[in-house]
Amino acid sequence: MRENYYPRIGLEIHIQLKTKTKLFCSCKNEYGAIPNTNVCPVCLGYPGVLPVLNQEAVKMALKVAIALNAKINPKSRFYRKNYFYPDLPKGYQITQYSESIAEKGVMRIQVDDEFKEVIIERMNIEEEAARSIHTEQGEVLLDFNRSGIPLLEVVTDPCISSPQEAKLFLEKFRDYLRFLKISDCDMEKGELRVDSNVSVSRNPAELGVKVELKNLNSFRAVYEALNYEIERQVNTLKHEGKIVQETRLWDEFKGESRSMRRKEESMDYRYFPEPDLPVLVLDEKLIEQVKNEISELPDSKFERYIKDYGLSEEQARLIAFDRDLSEIFDQVAEKTKDRKTVANWLTVIIPGYLRENRSLKEISCDDLVRIEQSLTAGYITQNQAKEILSRFFEQHVPISKSLTEFEHLSSSITEEVLEKVVEEVLAEQKELVEKYLSGKTNVLQALLGQCMKKLRGSGDPVKIKEILERKLK
Repeated sequence: MRENYYPRIGLEIHIQLKTKTKLFCSCKNEYGAIPNTNVCPVCLGYPGVLPVLNQEAVKMALKVAIALNAKINPKSRFYRKNYFYPDLPKGYQITQYSESIAEKGVMRIQVDDEFKEVIIERMNIEEEAARSIHTEQGEVLLDFNRSGIPLLEVVTDPCISSPQEAKLFLEKFRDYLRFLKISDCDMEKGELRVDSNVSVSRNPAELGVKVELKNLNSFRAVYEALNYEIERQVNTLKHEGKIVQETRLWDEFKGESRSMRRKEESMDYRYFPEPDLPVLVLDEKLIEQVKNEISELPDSKFERYIKDYGLSEEQARLIAFDRDLSEIFDQVAEKTKDRKTVANWLTVIIPGYLRENRSLKEISCDDLVRIEQSLTAGYITQNQAKEILSRFFEQHVPISKSLTEFEHLSSSITEEVLEKVVEEVLAEQKELVEKYLSGKTNVLQALLGQCMKKLRGSGDPVKIKEILERKLK
């Protein structure tokens, strides 16, 4: 609320689906190929060609619908959306209109300490247009490699009440899409594009005049553009001005929007059913198959990791919303006790070694289980566990070889050896000993560190601490 003015925001999100081929033909869905090489008569809009629906794109759309708990329509239909533009050689786009594949979904977001549900109005499958490249000479070049790539259009209700809520929703929605392996959502490559509708009203129960914002190329741009547009509309209404229903273009460099065109109505597109495609019929068997491929969703994993394994919210979030990371963690957690330490390896220690062309999958779940079990049994220390991981990623030393070495070293250190090392440290660190005896017991950690240094990290710190305390008394 801005001085008794209430903004209402709706988002229109277009996601390029990560299929191998395009939506209605067998051309490759590939980013970065030589322009106009992944093309055929279908995606070039030649007369007389017939589209054939990509079933993988349908399954991906269903995954998103299931994740958003949306109502899946057993029957949906494709339409022709007619408009003329150089990047659309047919003169129309094949999309879904009044009969969407899914509708009425929901995603819960946390805003400060409260939860809010963002309602998904509808989800449509449609084809991408060609890519327009504007040159410095004023020419417009067209790359039809992008023409026909499958898109999923997700439209929210105008239930978002602030730019912050919009940004939080988009970030979580992107994480879900990546988790489901629907899209990489790289906005620089155009894999995720966002338009926004915003209106301002003095009555929270009413919608104001809707203005569409385009050219929002990042979540930061969405946030800043919405703030600007809300302020613009509020100032207009304060001075008894009139809000015009229009499309405005966001200028990221100037930090302002400018009028692009008056907003079209749906009748301007002359929608009519696509005669070359049958009604899309979804049976329960296919829907169940897709559900089984998803298994557990990130929100459920997040809550389980905190409740069952005692992970911090930050650790739980990092793992739960990363499909590969969560699959590895779940496998390791089934066979280990110290899940917090495993989570720390996966989110803090190992990522530090994953540079160019390195993958978390290089280390097996069995290797991580062996390290944790050896650590829990007291055969190796925390520092040695980190050293084992470092050797593996930096020097390609097998986990089994490092474990054998450190376990052998640990077994060769008797209690007599530990006592001797403690006595040497106490003799060398007289100043620390005096501080401890005068009541500054926190220096015990420093003495322990000196002992571990002499033992090259191979001693049992719990046992060494016991010996230190006994001898200091």
